[in-house]
Amino acid sequence: NFEGAIEFYTKCIDALRASKQAESALALKAYSNRAACYKQISNFDGVIGDCTAVLEVEPANVKALIRRAQAFEGVERYRFSLEDCKTVLQMPYAQVGKTNWDLCNMMQHRLNRTVQQLKKMSSS
Repeated sequence: NFEGAIEFYTKCIDALRASKQAESALALKAYSNRAACYKQISNFDGVIGDCTAVLEVEPANVKALIRRAQAFEGVERYRFSLEDCKTVLQMPYAQVGKTNWDLCNMMQHRLNRTVQQLKKMSSS
Protein backbone atom coordinates (compact mmCIF):
# COMPACT_ATOMS: atom_id res chain seq x y z
CA ASN A 1 0.00 0.00 0.00
CA PHE A 2 1.21 3.48 -0.89
CA GLU A 3 0.69 5.03 2.56
CA GLY A 4 2.89 2.35 4.12
CA ALA A 5 5.57 2.88 1.48
CA ILE A 6 5.44 6.64 2.10
CA GLU A 7 6.11 6.01 5.81
CA PHE A 8 9.18 3.89 5.03
CA TYR A 9 10.56 6.39 2.49
CA THR A 10 10.01 9.19 5.02
CA LYS A 11 11.96 7.25 7.69
CA CYS A 12 14.76 6.68 5.17
CA ILE A 13 14.87 10.36 4.18
CA ASP A 14 14.81 11.48 7.84
CA ALA A 15 17.69 9.13 8.70
CA LEU A 16 19.72 10.33 5.72
CA ARG A 17 19.09 13.97 6.66
CA ALA A 18 20.19 13.26 10.23
CA SER A 19 23.46 11.79 8.96
CA LYS A 20 24.05 14.73 6.57
CA GLN A 21 23.34 12.62 3.46
CA ALA A 22 20.21 14.45 2.27
CA GLU A 23 21.67 14.80 -1.23
CA SER A 24 23.04 11.28 -1.58
CA ALA A 25 22.01 8.97 -4.41
CA LEU A 26 19.94 6.94 -1.92
CA ALA A 27 18.14 10.07 -0.66
CA LEU A 28 17.33 11.15 -4.24
CA LYS A 29 15.94 7.68 -4.97
CA ALA A 30 13.86 7.77 -1.79
CA TYR A 31 12.47 11.23 -2.69
CA SER A 32 11.71 10.03 -6.22
CA ASN A 33 9.99 6.86 -5.03
CA ARG A 34 8.01 8.72 -2.36
CA ALA A 35 6.91 11.22 -5.01
CA ALA A 36 5.65 8.30 -7.13
CA CYS A 37 3.66 7.04 -4.13
CA TYR A 38 2.26 10.52 -3.46
CA LYS A 39 1.21 10.70 -7.12
CA GLN A 40 -0.70 7.42 -6.79
CA ILE A 41 -2.78 8.84 -3.92
CA SER A 42 -3.17 12.28 -5.58
CA ASN A 43 -1.09 14.13 -2.96
CA PHE A 44 0.13 16.67 -5.50
CA ASP A 45 1.81 18.94 -2.95
CA GLY A 46 3.85 15.96 -1.76
CA VAL A 47 4.84 15.16 -5.35
CA ILE A 48 5.88 18.77 -5.97
CA GLY A 49 7.95 18.94 -2.78
CA ASP A 50 9.79 15.68 -3.33
CA CYS A 51 10.42 16.28 -7.03
CA THR A 52 11.73 19.75 -6.23
CA ALA A 53 14.14 18.19 -3.69
CA VAL A 54 15.44 15.87 -6.43
CA LEU A 55 15.67 18.68 -9.00
CA GLU A 56 17.69 20.90 -6.64
CA VAL A 57 20.44 18.27 -6.85
CA GLU A 58 19.75 16.88 -10.34
CA PRO A 59 18.14 19.66 -12.43
CA ALA A 60 17.97 17.42 -15.52
CA ASN A 61 16.12 14.54 -13.83
CA VAL A 62 13.48 13.79 -16.49
CA LYS A 63 11.31 11.65 -14.24
CA ALA A 64 11.17 14.33 -11.53
CA LEU A 65 10.41 17.08 -14.07
CA ILE A 66 7.55 15.11 -15.60
CA ARG A 67 6.07 14.07 -12.24
CA ARG A 68 6.26 17.64 -11.00
CA ALA A 69 4.67 18.96 -14.21
CA GLN A 70 1.79 16.51 -13.77
CA ALA A 71 1.40 17.51 -10.11
CA PHE A 72 1.45 21.24 -10.95
CA GLU A 73 -1.30 20.57 -13.47
CA GLY A 74 -3.21 18.68 -10.77
CA VAL A 75 -3.19 21.75 -8.51
CA GLU A 76 -4.00 24.09 -11.40
CA ARG A 77 -0.58 25.76 -11.49
CA TYR A 78 -0.50 25.51 -15.26
CA ARG A 79 2.36 27.90 -15.99
CA PHE A 80 4.71 25.99 -13.67
CA SER A 81 3.62 22.74 -15.30
CA LEU A 82 4.28 24.23 -18.73
CA GLU A 83 7.73 25.37 -17.62
CA ASP A 84 8.71 21.83 -16.56
CA CYS A 85 7.34 20.38 -19.83
CA LYS A 86 9.34 22.88 -21.87
CA THR A 87 12.48 22.06 -19.88
CA VAL A 88 12.08 18.37 -20.78
CA LEU A 89 11.34 19.15 -24.45
CA GLN A 90 14.54 21.24 -24.69
CA MET A 91 16.67 18.30 -23.51
CA PRO A 92 18.34 15.91 -25.96
CA TYR A 93 15.71 13.52 -27.35
CA ALA A 94 17.93 10.49 -26.64
CA GLN A 95 18.11 11.48 -22.96
CA VAL A 96 14.35 12.02 -22.67
CA GLY A 97 13.13 9.03 -24.68
CA LYS A 98 10.15 8.79 -27.03
CA THR A 99 7.51 8.01 -24.38
CA ASN A 100 8.50 10.92 -22.13
CA TRP A 101 8.90 13.29 -25.08
CA ASP A 102 5.46 12.38 -26.44
CA LEU A 103 3.90 12.78 -22.98
CA CYS A 104 5.45 16.24 -22.48
CA ASN A 105 4.55 17.31 -25.99
CA MET A 106 0.89 16.37 -25.42
CA MET A 107 0.91 18.05 -22.01
CA GLN A 108 2.44 21.21 -23.49
CA HIS A 109 -0.32 21.48 -26.12
CA ARG A 110 -3.05 20.84 -23.53
CA LEU A 111 -1.55 23.33 -21.08
CA ASN A 112 -1.12 26.01 -23.73
CA ARG A 113 -4.83 25.67 -24.60
CA THR A 114 -5.78 25.83 -20.91
CA VAL A 115 -3.65 28.94 -20.29
CA GLN A 116 -5.14 30.63 -23.38
CA GLN A 117 -8.68 29.82 -22.23
CA LEU A 118 -7.95 31.21 -18.77
CA LYS A 119 -6.54 34.40 -20.31
CA LYS A 120 -9.73 34.83 -22.37
CA MET A 121 -11.91 34.26 -19.30
CA SER A 122 -10.00 36.75 -17.15
CA SER A 123 -10.08 39.45 -19.84
CA SER A 124 -13.83 39.25 -20.43
